[in-house]
This record gives sequence, structure tokens and C-alpha cells, in this order.
Amino acid sequence: MTRYKLEIEQDSTGTWVGTSNLELEEGKTAYIVTGGTLEELRALVQEGVNGDLDIEGISFEEVFLTKSEATS
Repeated sequence: MTRYKLEIEQDSTGTWVGTSNLELEEGKTAYIVTGGTLEELRALVQEGVNGDLDIEGISFEEVFLTKSEATS
């Protein structure tokens, strides 16, 4: 199973954003998920893992960004 970092932050509007850089056979691609709540974001990421991404054997490690990390 391939494990990717999912960088999570809450933007100024209160929206939760998760971003991960996936390395696929076709090359690198960004995976971006947004949700109104952290729980919604997690549910949407899980839907992707369960098949919507059409990539088998992946998981995500949540990494929460602080405001200073998100702006750098």
C-alpha cells in the first residue's frame, strides 16, 4: 500500500482543504479535496480511497498545516 501525505488547512472562509501530490504511472498529479467541515473533508477523501480515484492500494496520512506553513 502506498501512503501519501495529505496536507490539511482551513482557509480564511472556514473551508477545509486537503492537498496531496500523487506519483502515478502517468506522472505526478495533485489531489485536492475541499469540505465545509473537517469530517466532510475526511469522508470525501475516504470516498476517493474507496474507488473514486481509480487507484488501488493507497492511503493518506493527515498533516495539519499551521497558518505560517500554509503561506510559505
